[in-house]
Amino acid sequence: MPDPEVTDEQIVETLRGIGRAIHARGPDAGARAAIAEHLAAVEALIEDGEPRRRWYEMPPEERDNRRFYRQLSTFSGRLNTIAPPMVITSGSMPDGAPALIGAVRLDRRYEGPPRSVHGGILAGLFDELLGGGQRLTGGPPGMTGRLTVRYRRPTPLDTDLQFRAWISDERERRVTVKAECRVLSDGEVDDDAPATAEAEAIFLRVDYDGLERVLRERDDGTAPAPAPRVEPS
Repeated sequence: MPDPEVTDEQIVETLRGIGRAIHARGPDAGARAAIAEHLAAVEALIEDGEPRRRWYEMPPEERDNRRFYRQLSTFSGRLNTIAPPMVITSGSMPDGAPALIGAVRLDRRYEGPPRSVHGGILAGLFDELLGGGQRLTGGPPGMTGRLTVRYRRPTPLDTDLQFRAWISDERERRVTVKAECRVLSDGEVDDDAPATAEAEAIFLRVDYDGLERVLRERDDGTAPAPAPRVEPS
């Protein structure tokens, strides 16, 4: 009998495990045929399920942007098989300033330099956390206008990492958020040790409902107008 207690999150985590396994092991020819057959059957079972709407496809009265975005997002989505995923919570900086905290452990699928995290993955994790960090202002969210990452030293794989984001500057149409990545030791951050990477992002506040209308009405395939120029802070 099917187990009604199995969740979508458990299925996605199993698929992540398959990804880790195939990255680390090369199955022999006989095993490949059986694996392909089983995975094709799994895909067919999933295709029979109900379509999963993204947050902006929901009626406005049903939307919970953060909940839906976290489920499906590229870097923190528990229902996204390519997400590590990063777990995001509220916290504070050593000086007491409000912060958004990201906890993640990255395996060999995210490798760049030997035994180190790929720089593009770090940039994506920063963008994810910085994007959420702008909500610390209590104001409306925006889209990334500029993202700058400084890589201070290699970020190790298979190690508990902590990302922290905080508000650096807020203006009417834009918010500047900064973040850092640090290695955890026994579950704690050593603030005297250097960060492995730092980032800064400028977010431009937009009308998401208006943007959705523009994209739906654009039938000729032309690109939206360029974003306004962002002057350096």
